[in-house]
Amino acid sequence: MRETKTSLKTKIVLPFIFLVYPFSLLIYYLISGCSPYEIDIENNFLKPSLDFILGTNELGQDIACMIGGGILTSLKIASITSAICFILGMSLGMIAGYFGGIYDTLISRTIEFFQGFPSLIFVIFIVALWGEGDEKIIISLSLFGWTSFARLARTETMRIKDAEFVISAKVIGLGTKEILAKYIFPFVLPATLTQLMFSISAFILAEGGLGFLGLRPARSLSLGAIIADEIDFILTNPELVIYPGLALTFLSVFFNLTGQIILSERIIYR
Repeated sequence: MRETKTSLKTKIVLPFIFLVYPFSLLIYYLISGCSPYEIDIENNFLKPSLDFILGTNELGQDIACMIGGGILTSLKIASITSAICFILGMSLGMIAGYFGGIYDTLISRTIEFFQGFPSLIFVIFIVALWGEGDEKIIISLSLFGWTSFARLARTETMRIKDAEFVISAKVIGLGTKEILAKYIFPFVLPATLTQLMFSISAFILAEGGLGFLGLRPARSLSLGAIIADEIDFILTNPELVIYPGLALTFLSVFFNLTGQIILSERIIYR
């Protein structure tokens, strides 16, 4: 039974409630011209005002500006990593599911190999070994993140490849590339779009975790690094930790809820 339009609208609005806070700080960072690295000791620990909407930290730095920059960094790393995992995982999963045989065996064993490791521990090890940098974090996260997309794409492709319309496409002489692009891909896409939202959320938290552990360049803004830097003041000035923590949490919740909506609608309208 299909849900009512009112219920669907409510479900769609809910994630955007969580987006208001981080999106506002991101806009502030982009249009205000503020510098998150500017230090002014004389204006340290200021309360929120028109000049500093979330106040300042122990060094007099604009907290809102720093968090806005951290949000931009999180979104950049999470979106690029998710896009790489999406493209690579979709491609390999569809090949494994459609062709089967040796292709399926090799790709499936590779998926199992990477999924058998504690990925976050290995990401921390790789980043620590290779050195800090956004591109290295993206590569290390992508190394393990593509497997969930590949497994989903493989399962969906195997489910649909023997459908009548796919068999008909083969009979009329369409090539493999055309069949995969026009007949298989549209049916695989909804499941992987759901995983895409969940992956963005997971990569935002992973990037924040790496920042909290200090595995980020000194001048690279990271919500996790901001939290780690201000953790010593959690008893005297807890807002210095709460503000970036809320931004990290709300971003993650937004993408998780969006993924759940895509998943529920895919099931309802399948």
